[in-house]
Amino acid sequence: MPIALKITFETSQADHILTQLRAYKEREFDRNPPRGFIGATVTEEDGKVIFRSDWEDDDALENTRDSAPFEACLDLCDIYADDRSDEKVEL
Repeated sequence: MPIALKITFETSQADHILTQLRAYKEREFDRNPPRGFIGATVTEEDGKVIFRSDWEDDDALENTRDSAPFEACLDLCDIYADDRSDEKVEL
């Protein structure tokens, strides 16, 4: 079943998080998409940066979530975030 991961960062420093997420998306998803990847978006609204990725199934998502590049990207974003929430949604 298709699934989406929506990560929301609340921040007063959105530019830093946007830069990191856009770079990750281009480097890891656009150039060499992982197995099961459908698409991703990075948006900003009202002091929040939202990173959404869509996947064919939960296994494909979990394989990426466990990867070092994904964890490193989120760790860098967390430095500039006041709060973060992760939500998985079935599509």
